Amino acid sequence: MGICIISGLAIGIDTIAHINSMQNEGKTIAVIASGLNKIYPTENKVLAENIIKNGGAIVSEWEQDEDVEMSRFPRRNRIISGLADLILVIEAKYRSGSTITARCGFKQKKEVACIPGNISQKNSYGTNKLLQEGAELVMSVQDVLDLLGDEKELKPQIEGRFKEIYDNLCALPQTADEISKRVNKKISEVNEILFMLEVDGFIESLPGDKYIRCTKDMN
Repeated sequence: MGICIISGLAIGIDTIAHINSMQNEGKTIAVIASGLNKIYPTENKVLAENIIKNGGAIVSEWEQDEDVEMSRFPRRNRIISGLADLILVIEAKYRSGSTITARCGFKQKKEVACIPGNISQKNSYGTNKLLQEGAELVMSVQDVLDLLGDEKELKPQIEGRFKEIYDNLCALPQTADEISKRVNKKISEVNEILFMLEVDGFIESLPGDKYIRCTKDMN
């Protein structure tokens, strides 16, 4: 979507964020808590090299031969939030680097958002607490685009058995029975899928228990 992903090169979600950004032809920036000649964690040294080859950047405020120190991670995190237009926390424990980044974002008047999690999971405590404190709740890529003020709009995707029924609807209204015979499925299953497609705004029902694709094709 043309959005640069900024993260911390750590093992886990940071790594996933960097890799997936590059796999989807995006640019990514990694901010580290050591010098540029002392990439940490060492397991991600190749990843750091690939980020550079991909046109991204490795950022550090330390001298190039400085080793990593744990006390530097909070300082590293303030740079991540400082560079970002939006801080998105995927999961976080009670005290974690990502909650530090989020709180730096609040202080810097940045947009902070979280993906909510199960309240019984320790890795969800931080995100849910941040939501209580005013972070935006994110459930989809479209939510992220909206928070960034991006006018791009993602078209919802129809998959699996829903797509089969949707593809068999044409410009002319059809009954559930007609669709059932065409796709060779039980009428009860077809009615269930038609109901869900209508709820999601892909189709509309007409008098006579007939269905048709919405005028504005969303697929």
